[in-house]
Amino acid sequence: MEEQQESSLDASQFCDLTYPRLRINDFTLDENIPIPPDYHIYTSPKFGLGSLDILPLELLQRILSQLDLRTLTDFRRVNHLALQFVASIPQYKAIITHASDALRGILSIETGRWITCETLYTMLCTRECEQCGDFGGYLYILTCKRVCFLCFTSEQPYLPLRYIHATRKFGLNRQILDTLPQMRSIPGIYSPNQKKCRHRLTLVDHDCARRAGITLYGSVTVMEKHVSDIAGQKLRQYRERLSQPPTGPSASTTRHHRTEGAFDGESGNPLRFMAIIRTPWLNRISQDVELGSYCIGCERSYDSYRNRPMHFRRKFTVDVFNEHLRQCGRIENGKHHPD
Repeated sequence: MEEQQESSLDASQFCDLTYPRLRINDFTLDENIPIPPDYHIYTSPKFGLGSLDILPLELLQRILSQLDLRTLTDFRRVNHLALQFVASIPQYKAIITHASDALRGILSIETGRWITCETLYTMLCTRECEQCGDFGGYLYILTCKRVCFLCFTSEQPYLPLRYIHATRKFGLNRQILDTLPQMRSIPGIYSPNQKKCRHRLTLVDHDCARRAGITLYGSVTVMEKHVSDIAGQKLRQYRERLSQPPTGPSASTTRHHRTEGAFDGESGNPLRFMAIIRTPWLNRISQDVELGSYCIGCERSYDSYRNRPMHFRRKFTVDVFNEHLRQCGRIENGKHHPD
């Protein structure tokens, strides 16, 4: 096995050194989205599409692929011919075949107006996590980005914010927040900690809110100073209330001062899983689909929960696994052995 690890691995050797899935349920959005309706066409189209009928099929497909997914879905409902045209779009066919949960999730949490069919297809055909470059086994569908588990559970861009937290953190008012990419969560159970969320929440994308704050105040420095000044003012008001002698029925109901941010909890935070869909990678050239695999050496490593190069949550494909072995050492008896 050592000699095999020194040269490029073939698919069989890669399978011997990896395993396909964890014995952990992450309870992402795809575990909570509603069962899809039956979209099969049982009758022939009886009506045309008006002026669109004069367009060549290839041109119409190109135009439709650039529509946002909410508009495209509405167009499908015009009549059976519209439904057939949409189903014939190459990008849409690939999405339905390999990323139907992502499409259902986008429509369920109402982010389709910000994501085009072409964008979703591009992310389906993107292998790397946009944050770190590892194999990304998930899509963050509030803004449609390819991510890995370690990044979406720890990095700020993938933590959707409630309006109140976006206001405290970036100094935005509701009128501005209403214009930003946002979602309505689906009630259910989220995160490996199995947090139950009973209500639909309106959540805004973190990075879009941050950019809106910088645009509003002109710079990061000015934005942060404004937020700090407001927080300081509220803290002073809170302390003044505490210093006053308690009187009347409100004596025991003084609210605790709240900071501008919310406690994260990272992989235990259900908000981080509400816009996450497990999605395979579609190789545009070979048309093969890959889900990625976990390293058996990292699974049994002492650093598997702390050291990113050997974290048990990282996923790999056969063509990048050799680099992982060079970085962390060959695998013998199920463990990495650095040279």
